[in-house]
Amino acid sequence: MQRFKIASTLVALAFTAPATAEEIGECRFDRETLTFAGTPVEQAACLLRHVGLQAERTPQALPAILTRLLTGDASPTPAMKEAALAAFPQPYQAFARTYADAPIAHTTAGVPALYFVIHDTSEPFYGDEPFPRNLDLDWRINSFDAYMNGTFGKEPVAHIFLSRYGQVWAGHEFQEAWRATKLESYVIGVPARGRFLHIETVQPRRYMRGYSDRGHTYGPTPGFSAAQYRQLAALYVYASARAGRWLIPAQHDTVDAGIPDAHDDPQNFELERFAREIEKLVSVDKAGP
Repeated sequence: MQRFKIASTLVALAFTAPATAEEIGECRFDRETLTFAGTPVEQAACLLRHVGLQAERTPQALPAILTRLLTGDASPTPAMKEAALAAFPQPYQAFARTYADAPIAHTTAGVPALYFVIHDTSEPFYGDEPFPRNLDLDWRINSFDAYMNGTFGKEPVAHIFLSRYGQVWAGHEFQEAWRATKLESYVIGVPARGRFLHIETVQPRRYMRGYSDRGHTYGPTPGFSAAQYRQLAALYVYASARAGRWLIPAQHDTVDAGIPDAHDDPQNFELERFAREIEKLVSVDKAGP
């Protein structure tokens, strides 16, 4: 959610003149197919690069479980879907069960959701103040009020909000074609809405030492709690089951990589921890995916 300004005009010029007239950004999003370049595994490798301070993106190995799920035509099984539903806390579990067999979001052209985008809220913002000692139980940090009451917009900015103690709140049901990246909001616009599902994980920010602008901030370490990784994995399996295929995980920053004035989240996201939680859920089906 945190905005990161790209100062270099060369980057902006590169964005306006991509490798081909139809491809946008570092992971090469195609305007016609509404898909990033490459196989699902290759897309995930680009979209799951590590996002560091000041949106520095570095390659990292794709966990074996994600490579396996994204290779071939297998889809989540009913047992995996039930394991994900059972992992949700109440009252979200009851809400999710109500929509468990509902279709997933589609674009106006009928193209179904394909990308599961992980964000961090970059809020609450502490300025020069230190982070609270116990982030995962701090009421101010974990309150959903600001995301529900219009503080950050007339409507919730993402499909799902996920607190550090694992509570889940749906800003929009997964059926709704929503937008939460610059790619969807400004570059492609309405035709891309419905191709992406958006998950905002609660994570505070503060200024980097010596700075006083929101372009120079950092999040806590660890960036995500154990409960957030568990619920992210459950949401990924649940959404993929509803889509009838394994969605391609992505991050806000990498989706918009190469677009001027892009965001730098999620910070301190540990891909291996997310993958381990996914593996626990998919292992309930001994036949495998």
